[in-house]
Amino acid sequence: MDIASSAAAQERWPGSVASPPDECALFCLPYAGGDSTAFWHWRRALPAAVRVQFVELPGRDGRTADPGPISPPDVAAVIAARAPTPYAIYGHSMGARLAFETVRELARLGAPRPLRLYVGAAHPPHLPEPLARLAHATEDDFVDQLIMRAGAPAALREDPDVRAALLPALRADLDWLKRYRYRHDTALTVPVVAFAGTCDREVAADVMLGWARHTSGSFRLHTVAGDHLFIRTASDAVTSLIASDLGTAMAAHDGDGGPPALPLPAPDEVHVWRVELDRLPGACSATGELSAAETASAAAAPDQVERRRYIGRCVVVRRLLRRYGADLRYRLSHSGGTVLVAFSRTGEVGVDVERLRPVADFDAFCDRALTPAERAEVAAEPEEAQLHAGLRFWTAKRALRMATATGAAAAAGAGWRVRHLELDGVVGALATRQDDWRLRFETIVESPR
Repeated sequence: MDIASSAAAQERWPGSVASPPDECALFCLPYAGGDSTAFWHWRRALPAAVRVQFVELPGRDGRTADPGPISPPDVAAVIAARAPTPYAIYGHSMGARLAFETVRELARLGAPRPLRLYVGAAHPPHLPEPLARLAHATEDDFVDQLIMRAGAPAALREDPDVRAALLPALRADLDWLKRYRYRHDTALTVPVVAFAGTCDREVAADVMLGWARHTSGSFRLHTVAGDHLFIRTASDAVTSLIASDLGTAMAAHDGDGGPPALPLPAPDEVHVWRVELDRLPGACSATGELSAAETASAAAAPDQVERRRYIGRCVVVRRLLRRYGADLRYRLSHSGGTVLVAFSRTGEVGVDVERLRPVADFDAFCDRALTPAERAEVAAEPEEAQLHAGLRFWTAKRALRMATATGAAAAAGAGWRVRHLELDGVVGALATRQDDWRLRFETIVESPR
């Protein structure tokens, strides 16, 4: 479908109305079986400059007589009809997968790209969606699993009228997910902001990190209180984060201002930044921002590559601290040109990263770095997965050692917890003393000033 046909598509989709040019449209795509009511509160919660627009899918809202199927080209055509105005897209669960394909389709149409792609509670598109397997389950099992795993209302089990109203669209949506096949293509150029629920049984925060590989722009993950459908219970938190981020995006779109100030980590929050130094030539050559001691250390680096990377590490941390506006404690780990920096209010955190690259003598590494039990677990993995498994143990230990001087074993017995960070091309780990804490993760694609 080309842009010329998008006006007709907009007429079929009354939830989409063109926004004035000084506003930003936020197109919202619901979870499986959901409709515009999932985002109704957002119109009041978001500032006037953000105009929430509902994208009505087949089988719901004003399209109850339309059985479908879901079509990313149709959704893209609706959005392209008003593309001259800045816009963003939010998709939740199934809606995130649909939003991803819609952005791809918009690129094929040659339409202006969105300022942001927001995704919530969804497996990255290169991974299968486990809930999709329920598409053809028996009705009772279908309902029970949705209530237990996805936060569906208990009334779905007890009220036949609710079932009749919701199940057809739910099954159709999950069937679309089941038939979905990811096609490898160039990464999106749109910045991606992801949201994960602290109590989501389906899509944990570390799984949401996988969305980072699908953009060449910036990536950020927020963790908010709630289960799989946290947009119902944490709506104010989500809309507040979107409002702040869209304000920054709109200012950048208009050419105003530099990098914004950063919010300090909440008491229950850890901020982690991923930096690829070899993609930040400006930071890696900013010798004027080094202290005298750092300048001396840079001069002592064994070669030019290590010298530039050392400069980059110092400069990136200094610039981040400047944006936080506070002398936060932080922990830093690096492997090759990859850096992870963790910030927290208390400083009780450790982080480690290792690039996934061949180890000259992997057996010797395992004998030196792992316990016999850990060594046995690694050996039980398929050969192609053993390096990743071994590095998961290794990075967890190093993160614990960084967090406390008592050593990894003592730290593990003192209430410390490790979260593995599932990142593209590297293995990461984060250690913290808190049982219940939230992760904010962000990548840097340009030198932060």
